Amino acid sequence: MALLQRRLVRDRLVRRIVAACAVLIAVLLCEALLANAMLKPVSRDEHMYCTAAVLLGQGRQIYRDFSYPAQLPYHPLLLAGIYRVFDTRHYLLAGRLVSVACDILVVVLILVTYHRVFGAYRLEGLLFGLAAAVFYVFNPQVDDAAGRAWNHDAVILCVMLAFWLFTAVDFQGKGHVWRVAVIGALLTFATCMRVTTALVEVLFLGVILVGAGGSVRNRVRAALPFSLAGLAIAAWPVWVCLQAPQAVWLNLVRLPVLYGRWLHQIGMTQPKLTLTLFCLTKPEYLVLLAVSGYLLWTSVRRWRHLEPMTRRDLVAACLLAGAFSLIAFIPPTMWEQYWAAPVPFLTVALAWPLANLCRSCRQDKIGRDFRVATWVVFIGATVTAFANPAVLHRLRDATATQAWTPLALHQTSVDIVARTPEPKRVLTLGPLYALEGGAAIYPELASGSVVYRVADALTERERAVTHTVGPAALVPLVEQHPPAAIVAGVEQRGVAVLEEPLLEATGPDWRVETYADGIRAYFRP
Repeated sequence: MALLQRRLVRDRLVRRIVAACAVLIAVLLCEALLANAMLKPVSRDEHMYCTAAVLLGQGRQIYRDFSYPAQLPYHPLLLAGIYRVFDTRHYLLAGRLVSVACDILVVVLILVTYHRVFGAYRLEGLLFGLAAAVFYVFNPQVDDAAGRAWNHDAVILCVMLAFWLFTAVDFQGKGHVWRVAVIGALLTFATCMRVTTALVEVLFLGVILVGAGGSVRNRVRAALPFSLAGLAIAAWPVWVCLQAPQAVWLNLVRLPVLYGRWLHQIGMTQPKLTLTLFCLTKPEYLVLLAVSGYLLWTSVRRWRHLEPMTRRDLVAACLLAGAFSLIAFIPPTMWEQYWAAPVPFLTVALAWPLANLCRSCRQDKIGRDFRVATWVVFIGATVTAFANPAVLHRLRDATATQAWTPLALHQTSVDIVARTPEPKRVLTLGPLYALEGGAAIYPELASGSVVYRVADALTERERAVTHTVGPAALVPLVEQHPPAAIVAGVEQRGVAVLEEPLLEATGPDWRVETYADGIRAYFRP
């Protein structure tokens, strides 16, 4: 008896030590996500997203009063609310912190999903959940996409949260109505940030209709809360679109096509298949695919022994990863960050095969497959971490807050605006360099360089409808409303020629100041 008690005490102590180490690793992963967000250079897309939120907060309407291409309006509304609540002009910092919060919550959802799936085997669930979080945080595509002030992170969080709620839905029990309604609201909110997420929403609706079972009437009744909640959430974006339907069409369809064509013409893009292979064959991604393939194969072998709910949730996770893979091919131009979206769903899909093997090992004493799977997962997670050491190296660099990109941009903006004479109107393709200091911008350049690059391909009437301007049409705008300062150096070297029309508005007596990252400010005397 005494020996048994000592063994129980020892096991309890070991579990507590392992749990404490696991919590420490989870905290390091969250800190790594924050460091990643704070040290990234500012992108042209972030200028567009944050500027849309600022103008929306000033009372202007998306599409009707300024251009917001390829996206629906909920993300600017979210950021505008954050700016208003915290009364801040640190627009880029606030936008990135929102994305970091979303990324951290995705990690939390991965961990709690494993906790739920593993049930009584909590320690195993915690350890495998941490391995899944490592697959997520250290993935190079996630590392590139996460933490920017754009809508990617919020969309992934909404879908992950919807999936987590779905795994708790039992159509034969009580409480499923409110869960289905929240799922519909979350997915519609995500779709009204990034329109391509509509494919995921349709997928969820189909899964709910199939999962409800029974008669057609029963299936429709089960999906009704999903649809009603979705319609309620879609009301404001629909109202916004009805204010300027032609501008919406041009922003969501015409401008993305023109922009994709322009990028192909100057050689800034790769064929979709080539880019797909480049992303998926990176060591970290390849390891995740290999581990996923092995564990899914073990599930197929044991398919008859899996519970119906386990089958449903595993299939749903795989379908979500597949849906986001398909979505990567939908836009006219594919970018590397599109392949970050399937990663969290691949990582959570591992939970059901691992939990099934764990139960077989503990209950039926069939441990060989579980031991092999354990080695495969933890060796894969270790290889992934070592393949992308920059994720942890940033923790050291991020300790100095003066190196944080959002704070550096804010300081530059404040200095530029302080030197700008009245009426403090700044001409620039990087609107945040003016807005964070409190200056005014040209609404025609609210989307930064994204639309400016192709706006000349629109007709004059289309430019008037979308409130846009290109290099050729910039001169009349500047002559009518002269700037007090011009900020250049925003465009990359290969397309820096696009800023030359801006500099034509300067005179020989204009003062010039040079800032970090090649930013140059020209001030009217």
